Amino acid sequence: MKKHYQKEFKIEVVSKYFEENISVKDLSAAYNVPMPSIYNWIASYKNSKEFIGSGNGQLSTESQLKKLELEKSILQDALFIDKDKSNIFEFIYLNKKKYPVSTMCELLNVSISGYYKYAKNVTSTQEMQYKRIVRLVKKNYLENGPNITIEAITNIINANYNITSTPTVARILKKYKSKWNASFSQFHEDKDVNLVFHNKDTIFDIANKHYLNEKFAKKEIKQFFADVAFIDFKRHQNNRIEEISSFDVTDNLLINADNLHALYHLREIFKRKVKLIYIDVPYNTRRYNLSYSDSLSRSDYLTFMKNRLDLAKGLLKSNGSIFIHCDDSENAYLKVLCDEIFGHENFVNQIIWQSTFAQQNRTHIATKKNYILVYAKSKSKLQFNQPLISKDDLTTYKYSDDKGIFKVAKLVNNRNGYYHFDITTPNDKIVSHQFDITKKKFDQLLQNDEIYWSRNNIPYQKIYLTDNATKIVNDLWINTSQYGSNQSATKELDATIPNNNFTHPKPLKLLEHIINLATNEKDIVLDFFAGSGTTAVAAAMLNRQFITIEIDEDNFKLIKKRIKNSLNTLSFITINTKE
Repeated sequence: MKKHYQKEFKIEVVSKYFEENISVKDLSAAYNVPMPSIYNWIASYKNSKEFIGSGNGQLSTESQLKKLELEKSILQDALFIDKDKSNIFEFIYLNKKKYPVSTMCELLNVSISGYYKYAKNVTSTQEMQYKRIVRLVKKNYLENGPNITIEAITNIINANYNITSTPTVARILKKYKSKWNASFSQFHEDKDVNLVFHNKDTIFDIANKHYLNEKFAKKEIKQFFADVAFIDFKRHQNNRIEEISSFDVTDNLLINADNLHALYHLREIFKRKVKLIYIDVPYNTRRYNLSYSDSLSRSDYLTFMKNRLDLAKGLLKSNGSIFIHCDDSENAYLKVLCDEIFGHENFVNQIIWQSTFAQQNRTHIATKKNYILVYAKSKSKLQFNQPLISKDDLTTYKYSDDKGIFKVAKLVNNRNGYYHFDITTPNDKIVSHQFDITKKKFDQLLQNDEIYWSRNNIPYQKIYLTDNATKIVNDLWINTSQYGSNQSATKELDATIPNNNFTHPKPLKLLEHIINLATNEKDIVLDFFAGSGTTAVAAAMLNRQFITIEIDEDNFKLIKKRIKNSLNTLSFITINTKE
């Protein structure tokens, strides 16, 4: 039975095509309408030279028809192309003289930069064609099993592409079959694990419970952010308050706003300027007796976090890092979400912090810890300020040579190393490894006799004992006297602001440890879930600049009072927002 659509619905779909330049393919997927139907609706409006809905009057029929025909021709030619990017890039390369590259990239949902990166490595059309045939043979062989015949593979490929022959398929199978049998995954591109959740590709207007699709509601999203502006700039210092007109990039900021709007308005002036982001995110425990909102559905929570982390990433310097404080409620989901946003390769570690020395007896297993997920903007550029070694650490320095006492540090990292190169071992054997350092750095260490070779001829770096010797921080922070606890944090806040009603502040010692580890003096520290303001106070005490964002007005007043009581001479600016 043929489905009928209301006129208003047709106008809405066609409006997206003309006004927002969204392709027919994307419209078909978004509105669940067959592509031929949308083509007919577009042609109908062009023929009548009317376009109801935009108020923009008549259309340029000739140019729109040309665009329509171009899209239709590209999609017809690409009908049998699967979603593998290599095949899509190959199609674009082979048809670059026939169709505009940008149009093909848009229709086939691949990036233009990705295509040109692919095209740069193409040496010849013949080689590209051969690699394509190898991919198709591999795909059909692995999908259908080892019993599929050469003739069957050839027929399947030629049914859609007509590009190969039985002898060619036979040669490819002879070359690769044993390797494919040995390891099914060896010849498959490694795919990232991504979270799939409702409204993932939207901006979540939490105040009004609206979802604005990032692709189809660009105008509405732009207006959503434009509706909120920074106002009421005041400088606070030495018990004086001065009204000012603006702020600059060197000011300490305390902002009372929805952090989504605040991050959006900070994105230009602080783009790639923040060295450290620490956030104690809502744990989503579904509890209501807290000083902050902590109850969302999981999909809403992940959309809420994704929106903010997407913006925050743009503020980080290339050698910056983000520490995300959470608990068991959403830790696993946040980890995968952050792998998507920051890249799994930029995951640094997950710190276990003992948050309490007391023990509750309400559940099956008592919880005494929180998690802190640590990601780098670019792990290859990240450098932490490691602490000085203690007397207990001296036992690790168990080797010696003419230069002195040393310990050894791993250089080979065959799982996650960034650099891959060959080396020659002491027995003149050439071996290949992945390393955490460059070939140039390795050769420099070798030349300086700072490489220690194990019995298995694995190279390690010699780390000599010096007066300023340091050690790498581990991921188990369970010494409450060193890292603080919930109990000590509450006492700290009460000492500064008696009779406050804030629940679960974080201790200064914890934040001081993180800030000392990840920043240097004058660096910018951002906290956009400010809570009780511990991050701002710790940053200022360590001579760092802070940006602190808090939506709750009572918490905002608490932070302002805490900063003044703790650091009376500090200059900082308070900002509010208006709609």
